[in-house]
Parts: sequence; structure tokens; C-alpha cells
Amino acid sequence: MLLSLLLLLSLLAPYVSARASWPLALLSIGFPWLYGGTLLYFLRLAFLRRRRAMVPLLPLLLGLPNLPSFLNWHQQRPGSFRILSMNCRYFNALDEARSGVHNNIEASKPWLEGLHPDVVCTQDFSTSHQDENDQIENFLKEGFGLRRFIYYLPSMAIYCRPNMVNHHGLIFPSTFNCYCAADFELGGRMVRVYNLHLQSYQLGRGGEVFSRLSKGIQLRSEQAEIVARDIASSPHPVIVCGDFNDVPNSYPYETIGKGLQDAFVKRGHGLGRTYSGFSPTLRIDNIFIDKRFEVNQFIRVPKQLSDHFPIITDITRLRD
Repeated sequence: MLLSLLLLLSLLAPYVSARASWPLALLSIGFPWLYGGTLLYFLRLAFLRRRRAMVPLLPLLLGLPNLPSFLNWHQQRPGSFRILSMNCRYFNALDEARSGVHNNIEASKPWLEGLHPDVVCTQDFSTSHQDENDQIENFLKEGFGLRRFIYYLPSMAIYCRPNMVNHHGLIFPSTFNCYCAADFELGGRMVRVYNLHLQSYQLGRGGEVFSRLSKGIQLRSEQAEIVARDIASSPHPVIVCGDFNDVPNSYPYETIGKGLQDAFVKRGHGLGRTYSGFSPTLRIDNIFIDKRFEVNQFIRVPKQLSDHFPIITDITRLRD
């Protein structure tokens, strides 16, 4: 009974801002486990032919549409324009000596070179030293033929092949997290690409755990609303990439992705895990695509620059 109730409550999380109820938002992280536990409970009651089996059946049916956001099984097929999103964690510059950062960048080059992206969105991207910055930039510009746009800190970057026409961005209130956006032509039409990095829980820092959980969840809700308002004002079709620091079935995911295609849901397969820590169900990095494009492919790159796995989607323009 308790599992069924918690599962029902987790289904409300995408529609309620964490500023109104942050514990409800926290439940969204446990959705896959709540669903699996409730399913096992239902199967046990059904096997025993208990009438109480109808109790867990309702939340299971209501939660069924959310499963593709966590588990998918699409076949892969190539596309025309490739979008790469990756959290680099500063190439571990926060933990290693400068020689180690240089080695990490060099070690990433061979498998990155085989990806051939047209657009690259990076989070926690740069380092604090010019030598490493030049090393990264030369690789992306010479190896991929991409032009550079970096916005803020400079931990956020958008690289692309076409010339950028406009760009803007914002550091979110009460945090160092931010988002940026750039306009350029892709497939014969203007698009606006967003790159964002929402607030983390910062559980590795000192302080009271529940206080950090509450603050992180509430800040992400506020940040998601800011990004969603910007997306709604875009004069062009949008592509949204980034580290959401939150799972599907969450308020930030629903708020930012409303009306867009989740590339993983359209063409992904498996669990889609993008964060290597804590749980195999943590898909916290996303690429959302305007419906005026077709999603041909989604790949979680089985290599790690950091504690995140890079993700790729291939898209083609649909006729207007």
C-alpha cells in the first residue's frame, strides 16, 4: 500500500514546482524503483488471487507512459546533423595536477574524433589555465572544424560549424549555474540551440543534507522556469542540451521539455543512464528537439570524460 501511494505521489512531481513541495520532487528520483517495487507487489497479489491487487494496479497503469523516459528499446539509424552534449567536469581539473588535465584531454581525443558532430554543447567545460583552454579549443576547431562560442565563467560552451548570428545567456540568481543560447542555420533553417546546467545537490560539500537537498531542488525549479520562458520567446525552432541534474518525471524535465521531443524517448534504447554515480537509472543529461525536426538516432557514448557519459542525437529537418 505504501509503495503504491509513493508511486502515485511521484507521478505528481513533474507538475508541481519544488518551491511548493520539495519532498514531492525528491520522490521523482525514486520513480523506477517505486514502479518496480509496486509491480512486484502487484504480481504477488495477482498470483495469490487477492482482490487487493487492484490497489497497486492503478498507479502502475498511470505510470506506464513515463517508462519510456527511463527505459527504451529503439533501433538505431543514421541522421544528417549530429548534436553532441557532454559534461566535462573541467577534465578533472578540480582533482588533478595540470599534467593530469593535459593527459585527460589527450586521452579523450581518439574517441571524440570519431563522433563528427555538427554542434557541440559542453558543461563544466573550461579549466582555469590558458594552456588547457588552448589545447581544448585547438582540438575542437581543428579536429572538428567548429567555431567557438563560450558564455560565462567560462564553464559553458557551444561550438558549431555555421556562423552564429545571435547569442545570449544568463547566470541564474543565487548560483553560479547558467544557460546560454545561440542562433545559426542548420539544415537550411535558423535554429536556436540552448545549452544549460541546472543546480546540483552539492552533496559532497559540508552542511546539513536535507537543507542542501531542499535548496538544490527548489533552485532547479526556478531555473527551469527561467529557461522555459526563454524557449517560449524563441523566434526559431529550438534544440535544448544540457545537464539537468534531475531525472525524467521531474518538474524541470517537464517544464523545459514541454512541447519538445526527448531524443532518448524517440530513438534511445536501454536505461539511458548518463551519470555514473549512485544509481543505474540516473538519466540527468538530455537533448530536446523541436518537432519540426525528425530524430533519427540517439546514442549514449560508452566513454567518460568525467562522471557523465556524453550523449549524441542525429536529426534531419522536416518539410514545413
